[in-house]
Amino acid sequence: RQLTEQKGFWKTNEKQWVTLEKIQFVGACNPPTDVGRHPLTPRFLRHTPLILVDFPGRDSLVQIYGTFNRAMLKKVPALRGFADQLTEAMVEFYTRSQQRFTADMQPHYIYSPRELTRWKYALNEALEPLETLEDLVRLWAHEALRLFNDRLVHKEEQVWCEQLVDEVARKCFPTCDPKCLERPILFSTYINKNYVSCEQESLREYIQARLKTFYEEELSVQIVVFDSVIEHILRIDRVLKQPLGHLLLVGASGVGKTTLSRFVSWMNNLQVFQIKAGKNYSLNDFDADLRDVMKRAGCKGEKLCFIFDESNVLSVAFMERMNALLASGEVPGLYEGEEYLALMNACKEAASRENKMLDTEEQLYKNFVKNVQRNLHVVFTMNPANPDFSNRGASSPALFNRCVIDWFGEWSKEGLWQVAKELTLTIDPPEAAFEKASVRESIETRHACIVNTIVYIHRTIKEINAMLLKQAKRYNYITPRDFLDFIRHFVDLHHEKKQTLEDQQYHLNVGLDKLKETEEQVKQLQVSLDNYKACLLYTSDAADDLLCVDLGGRRIIKKKK
Repeated sequence: RQLTEQKGFWKTNEKQWVTLEKIQFVGACNPPTDVGRHPLTPRFLRHTPLILVDFPGRDSLVQIYGTFNRAMLKKVPALRGFADQLTEAMVEFYTRSQQRFTADMQPHYIYSPRELTRWKYALNEALEPLETLEDLVRLWAHEALRLFNDRLVHKEEQVWCEQLVDEVARKCFPTCDPKCLERPILFSTYINKNYVSCEQESLREYIQARLKTFYEEELSVQIVVFDSVIEHILRIDRVLKQPLGHLLLVGASGVGKTTLSRFVSWMNNLQVFQIKAGKNYSLNDFDADLRDVMKRAGCKGEKLCFIFDESNVLSVAFMERMNALLASGEVPGLYEGEEYLALMNACKEAASRENKMLDTEEQLYKNFVKNVQRNLHVVFTMNPANPDFSNRGASSPALFNRCVIDWFGEWSKEGLWQVAKELTLTIDPPEAAFEKASVRESIETRHACIVNTIVYIHRTIKEINAMLLKQAKRYNYITPRDFLDFIRHFVDLHHEKKQTLEDQQYHLNVGLDKLKETEEQVKQLQVSLDNYKACLLYTSDAADDLLCVDLGGRRIIKKKK
């Protein structure tokens, strides 16, 4: 306001008044009702005319994206006639979702035409292999679910979104075969070089094969490939292959946000970068890490995935810098003085390698920012249980605007069952441990009984904690990490007790073998003793006979004398 009213400002360090001439101020502001925004004072607004630039209305959206879709579908002559129907379906789905879900319900329920633009980009990238209307509708439905359904928190909201996809598809594409909307809808380039619909089991086999190599080369953390994991892997892969593809992964501790991000980055040949925030890690260290990452992406042309966990946010300034990086591809004030000169030299070398004629520093810096946006993908991992989660939108609007949101939440009952089954395969439950004859019939039945018990205990504890929250206003957080620890301790304890019993049984068997061996030796000695006794008796009788003969002879001799 001082600059506008007084046409200048007071420079305190030099004690001089600085006057501004031939300078105009133009401000681009969000409405004060948006999250994290503050209203401007009337004392300032009295100097400025206001122009409201609202989101386009329905008719304008149909006109804008209809132009895009008609140009886009020219690549596929067989589908050229469905451009208007495709546009109507996109705008209808967008407007109804926007009306149904608001930021008052969840801070990340923010819908803008940017969603339609992302939708259009995704369709354009996968159009070439399409041949029929059913292929187009299935691709349209897949991208709708990825953009709108993946961010939803509650099960009933996800069901509503799934039903809306079917409803809008039937309305806008009445001649389409309903079988093209059969779930699950999974698109990937893993099985085919093109981005096409794939079978779930084929994807499971491919991912499991790739995981074996990943364990050897990168990270030896066991990943159970159940249904939800396949879906999250494809969602992360879809975004990391897009230009300006940034992700916000929201889920409880232990659901696999960081591990899956590292795995998908490895499959896409992206170098993973994570800061090592310790007790001595400061804002200057973070700035140095940001400079290094941006130089690698902007000057060296490295493809990078920057995984940034909320535990690394040691101060508000960390999120301010990440917000600026997402919004514009640069962090104001990050390169100054010698750092800026070093950056310009690196940019000149990069431009010469790319055979670009860039003369001014402004051109070099713009090229640097463009390379950063093209090569750097940021993946935020957050826990919705953290009380600061809802405040992130206030301090970092780009977090929800620039990132594709994937709500991991917590594992479903089916996911818990599949994880428990996979991690307890080494357990061989004995028949004697079960009372019911129907359970003792096969090892599969006994193993399923153990898995059901583990899942039941975990879910029961969660229900008890929910009751505790209502009654005593206290809550103990039980996460998938606790579930994994529970299984690990159970399996380790089982193996430990089994090993103890086996050792005891081994020692017992060794003792029994020794007793049997001793018994055999005693029997053999007893037989030998009996033989020796018989020989002794025979020898004794013979000796007695000889003695009798000898005594008889002596008596005869005495008589003769």
